[in-house]
Amino acid sequence: MGSTKDYWFDRIEEQKKIRLANLLEITEDELEKIAYDIEADYSKDGLLYGYVVRFGDDNDPSIMAKIDGLTSGSYVSLSQWDLEDPEEDELQWELVNSEQLEMFNKQLAEIPAMLQVETNQSARFSLLVMLHAHVVSTLEHFLSATFIHCVTSSDKLTRKLIETDPEFGKRKFTVNEVYAQHSNIKSTVAAYLKGIIFHDMRKVKPMYAEVLGCDFGDVSWLFRAVRVRHDCVHRAGYDKEGKSVAVSVESIVELVKNCREFAERIDAHVQKLESE
Repeated sequence: MGSTKDYWFDRIEEQKKIRLANLLEITEDELEKIAYDIEADYSKDGLLYGYVVRFGDDNDPSIMAKIDGLTSGSYVSLSQWDLEDPEEDELQWELVNSEQLEMFNKQLAEIPAMLQVETNQSARFSLLVMLHAHVVSTLEHFLSATFIHCVTSSDKLTRKLIETDPEFGKRKFTVNEVYAQHSNIKSTVAAYLKGIIFHDMRKVKPMYAEVLGCDFGDVSWLFRAVRVRHDCVHRAGYDKEGKSVAVSVESIVELVKNCREFAERIDAHVQKLESE
């Protein structure tokens, strides 16, 4: 069985071909029978305008006659959104990128400068609310990207996830479905990982421990930060009773410090795991 990563690379490319065939209004089989190249169309300033699909001169005329939007008999212009799927692009980044800690640190780099912004008290509170939510969300994305990259890079860890995760243990299949699930297990695992809510520490903490052997230790500070983040995101910094959440410059600085130390510890464990 090839790696889950290889499976998803193939699947992403397959989905792009399906979208392209639909855009051109030809079948997937017809697309396979013609030669073409896809070029990015950039402005002089490096702004992506879209894509240009250029076709070879020796393609089957009967297929070329069906292509919608064909210009000068040789190319089709597409918008920058036509061939892209945000969820697939995010998954592809998580599969390829092994620099999750670098991205995490980059996303938090400007927090100190933003805390120095001079403004009135009301605006100050709103800024702190947004920064708290940003810091927690950044850590959640780090946990998600790190786990997905690590698990999808290893058949051993993919199997371990399947065998230890209670969600998979609850699933029941008929005899006929067993074979279908076996062939699609990589898709099932990847879809499950993308669907996990990584701010649910009650699920994420044991998952890291069971699959990656990574003990979070005492992260009560993170559980509290996640609860505050909920009020920041859903009620703009107020709890159900209408009281403002306790955020301050000091609390943000402390949160950033805790998140950095936590992320560095997770990264060190994962790097050691991947080197074994």
